[in-house]
Amino acid sequence: MTPKQHQHLFILLLLTINILIITTTSQARRGYRPNLQLNDITVIVRNDINEGDSSISIHCYSSEDNIGTHNLSYGSAIRWKFKVNLWGTTKFWCDFNTKHGSGNYGVYTRKVHGRCGDVCVWMIRAEGPCLLQTNDNNQLWCQPWKSHP
Repeated sequence: MTPKQHQHLFILLLLTINILIITTTSQARRGYRPNLQLNDITVIVRNDINEGDSSISIHCYSSEDNIGTHNLSYGSAIRWKFKVNLWGTTKFWCDFNTKHGSGNYGVYTRKVHGRCGDVCVWMIRAEGPCLLQTNDNNQLWCQPWKSHP
């Protein structure tokens, strides 16, 4: 490499570092901390409605991944694993449709992670989705359906 090429490479490196610092500072001001966690997060969604035609339709997704639409009979479940992005802002949402109600729920967010850690188990019940709070003595955190049939 010529000295001129070294100089260009050095300037490019400085610009890259500068952009990373600005981005990190901007994210930190909004309350985000870099996520240095390397382990996988697991989300499990299980149909716990045991009455009559209890099948439910579930569509789960994030801004980067689409888990797809699944029809679950009583006792069946879907599960997926992922890594949280560098900024710790990864979110997964699910649309639940049952004969008891429906709605869109955040099945993995920062708030949810604080309740369940690296394994988040959701039980879909007649009254709404419930999270098993493994970080709180396995208490259930249930949410009502957002709309009813």
